[in-house]
Amino acid sequence: MRALTTTKDGSVEFAEVPEPHRTAGELLVQVSASTVSRGDLHSIRFSPPGRVVGLDVVGVVAERAADGSGPMAGARVMGYTAKQGGGWAERAAVDSSLVVPIPDALSDEMAAALPNSGLAALAGLEAGGFLLGSRVLVTGATGGVGRLALQLAHLSGANVTALLSSPERRAQLRSFDWLTTTTMDEAEGPFDLIVDLVGGEVLSRALSLVAENGVVASLAQTVPETASVPFFWFATHPGARLVSVNNTDGQREAGRGVRRLELLAHLAESGRIDPQVTGAAPWEEAADLLAALSRRELDGRTVLRVS
Repeated sequence: MRALTTTKDGSVEFAEVPEPHRTAGELLVQVSASTVSRGDLHSIRFSPPGRVVGLDVVGVVAERAADGSGPMAGARVMGYTAKQGGGWAERAAVDSSLVVPIPDALSDEMAAALPNSGLAALAGLEAGGFLLGSRVLVTGATGGVGRLALQLAHLSGANVTALLSSPERRAQLRSFDWLTTTTMDEAEGPFDLIVDLVGGEVLSRALSLVAENGVVASLAQTVPETASVPFFWFATHPGARLVSVNNTDGQREAGRGVRRLELLAHLAESGRIDPQVTGAAPWEEAADLLAALSRRELDGRTVLRVS
C-alpha cells in the first residue's frame, strides 16, 4: 500500500509499504483524512527512515478487530493511533479502544482534528480537577490543542485566559467572545490551572503565575529550550504542583479513550466546540506543511486528505 514514510533529513516521502500488522484488538481503517501536528513533527525527527507516522485517523473500517471489539466493518470512524502512528497511509491499524463512529453531520476534516488534539486538551484540563469557577490559563493557545483546551475549559465553567506570543495573535481567537487574552509581559496571576503547550521560558513564566495549591500541567513540545524554576518557588507558591501530562497514558483503560472520543464527537456535532480547522490539503503537500509547522507558521489544525 502507499504511505508517507520518514526520511533521513527529517521529512517524509511516498513509499510502498506492507499492510499494517494488527493485534487481535486492532481494526483496519481505510484512511480518508489525517492531520499535521507537532507530535508528528517530533515523531519524524526521532524516527528511523521508513517509519509511517500520523496520529489522527478518519476513514471507514475495512476489517473489524479479530476479537470482535470496536466498530463493525463499513462504519465511518475517527481514531487515535497513539505512539505507534500509522495514520499517513492508505490503511491504518487502530486499537479498538481508541476509535469511535463519527456522527453523519461531522465532516472528515472536523473529525480528523479531534482525536489527538482533543484527548491532549482533556488530559491537560483533567490535571486541574474540578474547574467550575477556576481561573485557567492556556499557553500556545492558537494551536490545535490550545484552541480545544480553551473551549473545553469554558464549557467546564472556568474563567479562561489565553497566553499569546504577541498581541497580533488576538485576532485568531476573536470568535471566543468569552475569552480573556494576555501576553508574557501583561500576564497577571494567580491561576488555579495552567495548561502549558509551549515549554522553555513560557513554562518558567507559568510557574510564576500559578496560584497556591494550583497546578501547571505541561504538555509542551513547541520549543526545545530548558525551563527554569523561579527562585524560592516552593515558598512563594506553597502547594503548587508541576505535572507532566501524556495524552496516551491511560486512554485504553476501562473504555476511557472511547468515552472521551465520543464526547468530543458529540460536542463538535452539536456545535459546542469547534476544532477550528485552519487548512486542508492533499497528502502530497505533507512535506511542505511539516516545514511550515517547524517554522511555527501554522496555527490551528491542518488536515491531510489521504487518497
